[in-house]
Formats: sequence, C-alpha cells, structure tokens
Amino acid sequence: MSDLTKAIKIVKKANKLLAKHFRTLGLDAVRLKKNEEIVTEADFAANKLMTEKLLKYFPDDDIISEEAQKIDNPGKNTWYVDPLDGTTNFSFGFRDFATCLGRLTPEKIDIGVVGLPLAKEVYWAEAGGKAYLNGEEIRVSSTVNHGSKAMVLVCGGHSAQQRARSIQIIDKMGQKSFRFRVLSSAGVETTAIACGRADGYVSTGVKPWDVLPGVLIIRQAGGRVTNFSGAEWTIDDDDIVASNGLIHEGLLELVK
Repeated sequence: MSDLTKAIKIVKKANKLLAKHFRTLGLDAVRLKKNEEIVTEADFAANKLMTEKLLKYFPDDDIISEEAQKIDNPGKNTWYVDPLDGTTNFSFGFRDFATCLGRLTPEKIDIGVVGLPLAKEVYWAEAGGKAYLNGEEIRVSSTVNHGSKAMVLVCGGHSAQQRARSIQIIDKMGQKSFRFRVLSSAGVETTAIACGRADGYVSTGVKPWDVLPGVLIIRQAGGRVTNFSGAEWTIDDDDIVASNGLIHEGLLELVK
C-alpha cells in the first residue's frame, strides 16, 4: 500500500466517524477555545483516530494537529492534521465541513488529502502527479474574467483583526462586482477551487493544517496558490490567495 493510499484510507475512516456523529448542536454542547473558536468531542475523536493510524503507518514521522500537541518523532517528514475543519458549521448542523491531511517533507508538500464527509467526496494529490476527486481527475476552472463571472470564496479568520481585514476585502469585491461566498471551511473552499466549482479563494489567519493539503491539490489541478504579496505560499504564511491562475492577479489587487 502506497503512502498516499494509506492517507486516503485514514481520511475516509475519519469521514465515516464525523458523518455518524453529525447533528445540530448549540454552543451549550461545545467548548470554546481562543477567540471563541468552537471545538467538539467529534474533533477529539477524529483526531485520536487519525493520530493512531498515522503512528501505525508512519511511526517515524512527526504529527502536528489542530487539536493536540505536536508528536515529535525521529523522522524528517511531518503530517498536518485537521480532523474537523469547519467545526462551527458541523456544530450548528451546516453541511460544509471537511477532514484535512497533508504531509510535508524537507523539500515540499508531497501528499494532500481532503474529505467532505456528507458529500462523500475525497480529494487527493501527490507531488508531481494529478489531482483527483473520488478517483476522477479534476482541473481548475477556465474563467478568465475576474469580475462578475468569477466566483470567489472568502474566509475571515477568527480574531477581530482578521475579520476586519476580510470585511475590507469583501467590500472591494462588491465594488468590482465579484460574486463571493463565505463557506467557513478551508477544506471545502480549497477543493472547490481544485475541481472548478469556484475560481478564487482568499483567506486571512490560516494555519498549515487548514490549507496544506488543499494547496497541493489546487497546484496539481493546474491552479496557483500564493500569499497576499504574490509569493508562492509556504507554511510560514498566514494569509492565502488561491485561484485557477487566470484571475490571480486580479485577486492580488483586492488584497493589497
């Protein structure tokens, strides 16, 4: 079994767990983290499942996840895990949430897998290869107009400063007649770019576990991913612009 196949298997198992536990929750049933970010028992259960499988398959690799402390092993590779990306959506009964799993080697992101449990969609890519959705090759859109014909997804982060920055960007989009949506899950948003459902994605305050697998999937699907300055996105960046490549310069103008 290849490393990619193992990663896909892990994400599918986590997706089954999340789909089983999906229900409408209010704030009384969840915990609050910094900036009132929501976390649920489903986050912890999926994180435990994924961590145990990663340790079984890749005992020498490091593991960095949103819901636990870093597991520091002797290997040089690092797995980034977001077991439930879009916890607020999950908690209130909205269907836009995802499981994200990506591996970073000393040279590059070499594996990316994102699963959308309720849609029963699993996206994946490997460095140097193509991008896939449930085994079918996917490509980014061919939209060239960065105005009214483009669909752009925006995610606002969690801090007051990040949200204010996103509101500024959305205001500029309105002035330029962009069509935009706020889905509040990086896994859902990045895969939408990769398969051509949307044309661009802008987010502030991102963490590596949010976007690392989606970055690889978009790139292998023919898209472009940078920071707000236009440099290729790396794990040191906390803002991100992703697109089909054709509207990218227009998006960079919006985030200046």
